[in-house]
Amino acid sequence: MTLPLKQQRGLLIGAIIGAMIGAGAAYLLMTAPANLEESEEPDPITAKDLLALTGAAAALVRKLDDVRRRT
Repeated sequence: MTLPLKQQRGLLIGAIIGAMIGAGAAYLLMTAPANLEESEEPDPITAKDLLALTGAAAALVRKLDDVRRRT
């Protein structure tokens, strides 16, 4: 499958941005909060937290689709 240069460039830029966001999110999720004692555990992630993250991701995809339609 061959794509025009403009689409190839957009795909590459999107992949780089996605990789950077994914790596940043992984770093934030894997590092423990600094203000906890050694024996203290952080609060667990709840279903409400996951639903909020899913909603935020959906809003981001919706916004990207809006940008795509305007170009």
